[in-house]
Amino acid sequence: MRLRKPMLATLIVIAATAVVPASASGQTPPATVDTTTGLLPNGGFDLGDRSGHPVAWAVDGNAAGATIVNLSAYRTAGLGSLQTTNTAGGNVTVTSQRVVAAPGNEFTLTGRLKGRGGNPPTVSLVFTSFENTVLDTRAVSPAANLDWQTVTVTGVAPAGTATVSVRIGATPDQVGQYYWDQVTLRKAPAPYDPNLGTARELFLDDYRIESTKDVGRVVHPAEKLPDPVISPDKPWESSAYVYGSVFRIGDVYRMWYDCNNDVSPGYYLCYAESRDGVHWTKPLGRGNVGYKDIPASRTNLVIAGGGTIAYNPGAAPDRRYALMQFHSGLVNDTLGYYVYFSPDGYTWTAGSDRPVLLDGDVSNVTWDPRTQQYIATIKKRMFTSGTPGIYNRSAFLSTSRDFLSWSAPVLAVSGDHADTGAAQALGGLEGQIYGMPVLPYESTNIGLPWVFLITNYTVGSQSGAGAGPVLPEVASSRDLVNWSRPVRDPVLTPGQPGAWDDGALYTASNALVTDRTVTMYYGAFNADHGGPDLTDPDHVGYLGQSGMATWRRDGFVSLTNASRPHSGDPGFVVTKPLVFKGSTLTVNTVVHRGGALAVEVLDAATGQVIPGFTSRPVTGDQYGADVRWTGHVRLSTLAGRQVRFRFALAGADLYSYWVR
Repeated sequence: MRLRKPMLATLIVIAATAVVPASASGQTPPATVDTTTGLLPNGGFDLGDRSGHPVAWAVDGNAAGATIVNLSAYRTAGLGSLQTTNTAGGNVTVTSQRVVAAPGNEFTLTGRLKGRGGNPPTVSLVFTSFENTVLDTRAVSPAANLDWQTVTVTGVAPAGTATVSVRIGATPDQVGQYYWDQVTLRKAPAPYDPNLGTARELFLDDYRIESTKDVGRVVHPAEKLPDPVISPDKPWESSAYVYGSVFRIGDVYRMWYDCNNDVSPGYYLCYAESRDGVHWTKPLGRGNVGYKDIPASRTNLVIAGGGTIAYNPGAAPDRRYALMQFHSGLVNDTLGYYVYFSPDGYTWTAGSDRPVLLDGDVSNVTWDPRTQQYIATIKKRMFTSGTPGIYNRSAFLSTSRDFLSWSAPVLAVSGDHADTGAAQALGGLEGQIYGMPVLPYESTNIGLPWVFLITNYTVGSQSGAGAGPVLPEVASSRDLVNWSRPVRDPVLTPGQPGAWDDGALYTASNALVTDRTVTMYYGAFNADHGGPDLTDPDHVGYLGQSGMATWRRDGFVSLTNASRPHSGDPGFVVTKPLVFKGSTLTVNTVVHRGGALAVEVLDAATGQVIPGFTSRPVTGDQYGADVRWTGHVRLSTLAGRQVRFRFALAGADLYSYWVR
């Protein structure tokens, strides 16, 4: 779609004195948004390793039978293609990296191939479970053809699916030489609902975006207090870090955090409270756990083991606080996640003597008042990592109405080629997901995956479990099944070297939201996940403490245009068709000095501006600016009609919009 010239000209004039937004690096969405592509890295076979094998693909069988070549007659795009050569009695298989696939998702594989002689390999979609069991294979055997042809394979992920991969394989009777290019994997988009409702629409996914020009997603890292708000200052605390939950109930902030000590099991859930969220006390005697010769009346320990808490004020009085924590035990039997209930958050009663969910060890839980259900994300360890014999930490999601009976966990977010690329940029190995709190938020669910960039297994006091930074990033899902991660910059960054939080970072399981802020408490260590290097004579102890991080409301990610004074280009974003019931369009935006944000309402069918519905420019730092129209019109007259919004930005960050 084209921006109307009068509006564009106005924004160019306004942008002439604009100041560049002070924001982090961003990713520009394509002019026409299509989130269903790009699931396969190196699907064009333009990059090979030193052996000539395609990067991000595994080669089995005859290693020389799968190589990247640069032959103009045998490629359709880019510089390379995959040459598969199979001789009599041999076999060769080329398999893509695995992609997260939820049960019920439909996937379509397309590829181009051309023969030089003989019979082509079979191309397949392979659906695999968490246990690494192949659940279904959808295969097509292309016809022998010495000219380019297109092959298509479609399949629906069956129950129990965790991942899907693409496989090109030749058996001993498939002798021939073929060339492959433009192999893509697409996931069928979720059904689109144009009904907008009154909740805020953020820009964490492309669900409501039709097209863009000269705007990009920008991650805005949290502002942090320079010093920790909770430190280990009790005899039973060698570390004191938020690996728990924080709520504001009435006028009191209530925090459950983890502490480490030398009494089995070595970590405990502790309690602290505050009147302002910054200055905290540790009330003694609330729980019933002592430490060595110190009685429970003189500690703030509330339960052995860690865990996170969901607070449901509408639950039965003795179950308003619900805790999930990991217990070690027999795999697929007693090792897993156990639940407890409490009327006050201090005294806990076991909900079951068996795990409600299997595997371990990190969980995050929350109560979603919108859907009246509990949400749990749990760490499960799949033996699918890039390092042989090493598990791949991933975040699985389950829901429950009563905190006792949980749905079958579905893989939500797993480390992918982008995460591994970030680890390799540090000279490391691969990226995994250590845990992921889920925040029910407005029209979506925000996930904060703790991305573990594994650098080695050798340096540090606990490097046997992997060394490297742990960095919270951002994800989102509207259905708790399909997750979007369009940007990969951390939303919470470590401190500079020597700061108390310059190592691994973790977050509380929930956030505190006001009209202007989103606050999360976080746990941080002074070294990465591997711990301090004990061979360093100057090493210090491994210390975890708790800090406070704040974003502006809706402020994890913005759509940004950074045109400068007398330079650069204003941009725009056009929504998909929308239907609303309200009367006022409101935006959360920061318009930098000299910039502007303006809106037009378009007829959904024609794309033309509806007369009168061109807005006056919005300027300044606005947490909730009501859009005013130049014509003598009321937005309520368009209620129930399909329209599109076109937001034009010059030197501005747009965080969200909503109709009320």
